[in-house]
Amino acid sequence: MINGHGVESAIRGELLSTSVKKLLLDRIMSGYYKPGERIIELQLSKELGTSQSPVREALRDLAAIGIVTIHSRRGARVRLPTRKELSDISVVRSEIDALAATLAAPLLDEDVLGQLRETYAEMQRHHAAGDHVALTQADAQFHRLIVTTSTNQAIEHVFDQLEPFARTFITLTLPKANVTSIIGEHKLILDALERGDATLAARHAREHQLNVSALFRDLFEDEERTAGTDPGGK
Repeated sequence: MINGHGVESAIRGELLSTSVKKLLLDRIMSGYYKPGERIIELQLSKELGTSQSPVREALRDLAAIGIVTIHSRRGARVRLPTRKELSDISVVRSEIDALAATLAAPLLDEDVLGQLRETYAEMQRHHAAGDHVALTQADAQFHRLIVTTSTNQAIEHVFDQLEPFARTFITLTLPKANVTSIIGEHKLILDALERGDATLAARHAREHQLNVSALFRDLFEDEERTAGTDPGGK
């Protein structure tokens, strides 16, 4: 039987593991850890001032969803999804974003529209400053606002599952992409939402993600070579 102290310790351990997992996800999505790069348990645990146990648990959770690979002798490495995986993700995201826009359009109030306008403006400012990491974060926030406003928990769940893959690769490829065009596609979505045109907003949201998918195809081979690792993580 587990006593009160044991339960409390287990809860603390779970919360710590969750915090480490979030930190690792943020670092991977921002490009701090790049595909193929090793994440050293001992080094990270020392940096965070914790034992290796929550770091190990966080890495296992990330391995379970395909973000990292873990080898018994080589440790954990950031995994670059295959071309097929990224293409599949973009197709699903295109439909998720389109459905979210359809559901959100009649629910948007001036407060949320104001947040979308400000996030779009942030994207422009970050682009002008050459800050691709902040631009990627603003991009994700723009889409998340629409998804959250849809009030559909299933859509939010799928969005959360796919976001790490999409953001990681966008962070890597954005410096080589036509960023002005990508940002402009968000303005089309915003304009349609401001008019309350759910059909048009959904169409622009879908086309935006499919255009991102085309960007993946064009730039993927360069990133595979840069990563210097097996894209399937084998």
